Amino acid sequence: MRNILLLAMSTNTSSMSSSGAKKSPWPELRLPSKNIIDKRPMEGSTNSVLSCMNYIARDVTLVRARRDLGGTDGSLEGAKWDTQDVEILNARRKTERGERMTLDRNGFELVPDPISDQGIDFFDQESVLNEYYPRCERLVKRTTGGTTVLAFDHNVRSSGTRSGEQMRNGSVVQQPAGLAHNDYTRVSAPRRLEQLTLPPKANDVLKSRLGNEPPLCRDVLQRKKRYAFVNVWRNVREEPVACAPLACVDAKSNTMDDLVTFRIVYSDRVGENYFVKHSQKHDWKYFDGMELEEALLIKQWDSDGGIARGRDEDFDGSEEEEDGRSTFSIHSAFLDPSSPPDAPPRESIEVRCVVVWEEEDY
Repeated sequence: MRNILLLAMSTNTSSMSSSGAKKSPWPELRLPSKNIIDKRPMEGSTNSVLSCMNYIARDVTLVRARRDLGGTDGSLEGAKWDTQDVEILNARRKTERGERMTLDRNGFELVPDPISDQGIDFFDQESVLNEYYPRCERLVKRTTGGTTVLAFDHNVRSSGTRSGEQMRNGSVVQQPAGLAHNDYTRVSAPRRLEQLTLPPKANDVLKSRLGNEPPLCRDVLQRKKRYAFVNVWRNVREEPVACAPLACVDAKSNTMDDLVTFRIVYSDRVGENYFVKHSQKHDWKYFDGMELEEALLIKQWDSDGGIARGRDEDFDGSEEEEDGRSTFSIHSAFLDPSSPPDAPPRESIEVRCVVVWEEEDY
């Protein structure tokens, strides 16, 4: 069996091990305890895999951390982890059977987006900002039908030796995020939207380009009917992802009872994510072998979702919820037991976009 691979949400921490090496406060990703690898149909495509998922412990009520200008978190106050074996279904098999995953119903959606001929250097921040951000904006606008789409932040990740490397003109390459989480909360989503109408903060990647000019015009907020935060996740290697793939929870299985606030203190603002408690109801899915020529859109918050509007769940099965919308999709990297031992490291980028729908487009 392969060695345990450490995959964390930040590249460095201030805590030290007994040997003097820096020790991460984040949980390790592990292979499952049960001797079950996966299920494969005759044609060889994986139906599902059994893996371990890192959750927050059920008795935790709040986690806090300070984040520096490079995106690195210090010690986590209040964190305790709960690692559970979970089955993760291959969404490609569902697609083959006509069960298409969509942003509105499931919280995530895989879309074709050929890009190999664009010459984008994903490890050069200027190339990402100048060439990739506009492409992400067009892709999200085309998929969602939003009036205004703004790409405003990104993370580049590697499960191999490039983790911890400084991007050209930018921040540090991070490891895959190895625990169940969501990027926004009921508090931080509307707050982040408001912040995007103000001059960029010290941590904002757009500050070098915009200076003190707000990324969004305040008129956009006054005209908005609905808004959402959507991540564009992409494999940036020529080889399909075979190491530390990304899994998402179908939004139909989300509940507020499973969520714990993770409060992030920056030098000039406060952000929040959700950590997640384990639930047998969580319906985990992934797309096997994601390629450079496709993008996974993951909803981080939708103001029109059931949870965003104050419900405990997005969908309760009632007739009036038939046309309802998801609020977000919980997500995490995981270790795939069916990955070959010599699989190349995962290298990926996620770009955060905000989408605003105006009255006439909604």
